[in-house]
Amino acid sequence: MTFSEQIWYGLFKPSKYKELIELRAGRSVLFVTVVVLVLGLVTYVMPTAAIIAGVGGLDKLFSETMAPITYDGENFTIEEPFKMAADGTIILLDSTYYTVPDKELNLDATYIAVGSKNLRLSTVIGGEIWMDSIVPLEQVINPGFSNESLVGLIPAIYVSLFLCYLIMSLLFFLKYGFYALILSILYNSMNKQLELGLSYGQVYMICFYGMSLGMLITNFNIAMGLISPMLVSMVTVFVSIHFMTNAMVSMRKDNQV
Repeated sequence: MTFSEQIWYGLFKPSKYKELIELRAGRSVLFVTVVVLVLGLVTYVMPTAAIIAGVGGLDKLFSETMAPITYDGENFTIEEPFKMAADGTIILLDSTYYTVPDKELNLDATYIAVGSKNLRLSTVIGGEIWMDSIVPLEQVINPGFSNESLVGLIPAIYVSLFLCYLIMSLLFFLKYGFYALILSILYNSMNKQLELGLSYGQVYMICFYGMSLGMLITNFNIAMGLISPMLVSMVTVFVSIHFMTNAMVSMRKDNQV
């Protein structure tokens, strides 16, 4: 079986799951890896790339769009306050304050807020400030820091974005891997009742295969903002359960032939 066939069967053909779970373990690991990387691509890379393209690229953003900035070792200065939102994170530069105050953190997001003296890192959830940290700028940047310095940091920024993508993909693996673990406990009981003789690992992969299409649809919808996430999640849960149950039942029929 080719990997493209494995992807197709895993997403759309629960009647083929018996063939899929008989593949060597490395193929199962490869499938899981590709799915979580695609999830990270859809939910993080695509929106981030759209934002960067929307401002004409980081080079243009730092050298043309953003007002001139300077740091003399004591005070950070920007001629006009700058604010940019990117995938739940808000970057705010405002040198009219020593430290950007609570009143400027008025949306639920993670803030990277730079005042004339301090860098503030805060997360706002439900209008309440959590994980609030204030760091003197002298500990973060060097005297002479300017727009040109930001342009020079662009390669490092892209490396950081790539690492964030990998972390996001890992979080998807932990999230959906846990869901598959819970479901595999339930479906292992079905495995025993139907006397299918499957190992626990095979049951686990049936659950992961069954969830895969729902994972992709749910997160693509969230990233694109197309339909109510709650409605889509409910529909995909039923689809996933149908796929898993159908796969187990089809294996029982195969055993009876």
